[in-house]
Amino acid sequence: MLESKLLKRNVFFFVTEFVCGTSIMAVEIGASRLLAPYFSSSQIIWTIIIGSIMIAMAIGNLWGGKIADKHPGVDHLFLLILIAGAYICCVPFFGRYVIALFTAFLALFVDNGLLIWSSLLTCLILFVPPLLILGMVTPTLVKRCAVKKNTSGKTVGLLEALNTIGSIIGTFLPTFVTIPTIGTALTFLLFGGLLVIVGLLYYVFWFIDFFDGRKRKPEDKGSVPLKEREPGKRVHGSALSKAIVIPLMLVLAVTGGVLDAGSNFVFWNEDLVYQGESVYNYLQVKREGDGTLTFSTNVLFGVQSIKKPNDALTGMYYDVALAAPYYAGIDQTGSADILVLGNGTGTYASLCKNDLYLPYRTAIEGVEIDQKIIDISHEYFGITDEVESVHCDDGRYFITHASKTYDVIMADPYSGISIPFQMASVEFFQEVYDHLNDNGVMVLNFNMIDEGPQSVNAAIGDTVASVFPSCRSVKTGGNLEFFAFRNPESARNLTPAVIETLPVDEAMKYNLRSVVDNAKPYADGGIRLTDDNADVELRSMGAIDGIIKDELSFYRQIYDERGFWGLLKYLMS
Repeated sequence: MLESKLLKRNVFFFVTEFVCGTSIMAVEIGASRLLAPYFSSSQIIWTIIIGSIMIAMAIGNLWGGKIADKHPGVDHLFLLILIAGAYICCVPFFGRYVIALFTAFLALFVDNGLLIWSSLLTCLILFVPPLLILGMVTPTLVKRCAVKKNTSGKTVGLLEALNTIGSIIGTFLPTFVTIPTIGTALTFLLFGGLLVIVGLLYYVFWFIDFFDGRKRKPEDKGSVPLKEREPGKRVHGSALSKAIVIPLMLVLAVTGGVLDAGSNFVFWNEDLVYQGESVYNYLQVKREGDGTLTFSTNVLFGVQSIKKPNDALTGMYYDVALAAPYYAGIDQTGSADILVLGNGTGTYASLCKNDLYLPYRTAIEGVEIDQKIIDISHEYFGITDEVESVHCDDGRYFITHASKTYDVIMADPYSGISIPFQMASVEFFQEVYDHLNDNGVMVLNFNMIDEGPQSVNAAIGDTVASVFPSCRSVKTGGNLEFFAFRNPESARNLTPAVIETLPVDEAMKYNLRSVVDNAKPYADGGIRLTDDNADVELRSMGAIDGIIKDELSFYRQIYDERGFWGLLKYLMS
């Protein structure tokens, strides 16, 4: 009989160990992608995810070992695996509402570390329960399979090896195959579905055995058919409970899958032109009512690229950055070589190619690490006609190995709290300095304004100032543009008198006047970030807390005056 061979020889249990190891790591990778659009993909968020999962696994190991000693059978384990699989299938759809609900709730009470506490609470609710169950698998199967003393070490080693091999596959497969091709939601559904299938197969064998009445050896009592254990109500009650729970879990898994397939990260927004995922990012393109296209890699931290109808100025930091070629003397030389690190969908490159703003020869290279973003720039933002070449590469790697120099280097690699430390260090800015021409200018975009001597802006600004002899900063909306001059005299190339002589439209002249009027010399405060020590993410958490606090101040006031139910009534009205 098939059932007897698989269970007697432990083949099915070895397969179970492999599948569970695969699913554990797939859920961990998927967790980072599920949280990234809301909380970023920073090292801090990764730490919370890994820490929560390790806690769940540790508790599962202890609990599973304790139960295995008292109840050597595996019936309960496979019922739990089935429940864990169904739970995981539902995580993508319900997880988005859990994130939104608890973040909004905690925002009323938490002043510092809101994203940390919100992401931690989300992990505890969404990922700890199923992974705690999966943590019980190894000790339970060790107890079940290692029945012979002279082979127990071999059996335990095989189970651990299968779990590890499964974990390796569960790490690489979602990252490079399933998430970029079918998305995060269906990745959860795939690996949760595997767990459901494993649980179902065991109970197919179980029910065959139950109705067949085949007896087993005493040492196999964990898998002994219920009809052979104790007669009467307990037997029928156990079978009846499984007959109820198993179909219920199947319905839950299927429902979760259907809901996952029809949902999206921004569940409150239905007018997206494009939504997808890549190896690196969640991606969305939205068209506003006036025809403006916006591109974003997250949900909570604004947009990364924008294209206005008729290629008009954006009203954002890109406009301010257009001053960089003029600081570099483009109106005197008639041309400029421009490099954009963090090209996105090419907003800055498009503006630099527009004769209304830069009526000179511009040779532009873009560097973007995400190939799917480059594809989106071609399909939706018309970048093909704007940039001579776009390199799919890491910005730090590209600038380190670049063989030419540039008049302007636009560095725009920061997104939300996700600040790549290797592009905020002395070593990086020294590479930029070395790849600028004598009158070259670096323009660096800070995607948040965080003031104070220990702020993330101060830390990166001081680091830039340690490399460049002269720097100026300009506030623009929620961003801070930082101009760093290789030659201090370059700052004098753009003056009110010069602006009036430029052959550009009035909107551009107004923009440049605003830059000149608001540009402030930067004073070095002495902080130095290096490749070895760059705590940019911890520093940026303070800025995020301040932004959220300002955005929610109105609702907090209602909460203080009317209480929770008063706020709820206001939101529902």
